[in-house]
Amino acid sequence: MKMNLMQIALAGAFIVLVSLGSSSRTNDECVADQWFDSYGDLSWEDEKAHLDNFAIALQNYPDSIGYIIVYAGRRSCVGEAKDRALRAKRYLVQTRATEASRIKLIDGGYREELTVILQPAPRGAPEITASPTLKLSEVQIIKNCKPKSPKPRKRGS
Repeated sequence: MKMNLMQIALAGAFIVLVSLGSSSRTNDECVADQWFDSYGDLSWEDEKAHLDNFAIALQNYPDSIGYIIVYAGRRSCVGEAKDRALRAKRYLVQTRATEASRIKLIDGGYREELTVILQPAPRGAPEITASPTLKLSEVQIIKNCKPKSPKPRKRGS
């Protein structure tokens, strides 16, 4: 029996939700030795799926802070990391009703490829810091890039 991609994606999402919902970890255990989630240069639809899972994790740990660390790539647009971080936060706050004060944005500097890291952490835990792998002198900054943020839809269309 063949499963199409949508069935596989739904099964994966169900497994994530069940594992998050049945977890017996304490709030102090929500920071692991590895990142909760990380991804590269995705379509906005795919990125929203990652952010939805992050929002669920933050809902499961109401006393946690959500860190969004964005690293621009070796070849990147002016302000790309900041724009990506702001777009993610805006989605979490406006669409997923996450309190803005619970989201901390970190411009991580530069890595080989654009990288977004999502990490919940308990309030009062040591702040998460960035770990760039490239220096500014190793990066090509492109000044005239077209924006990657989704265009706002007009009402009624």
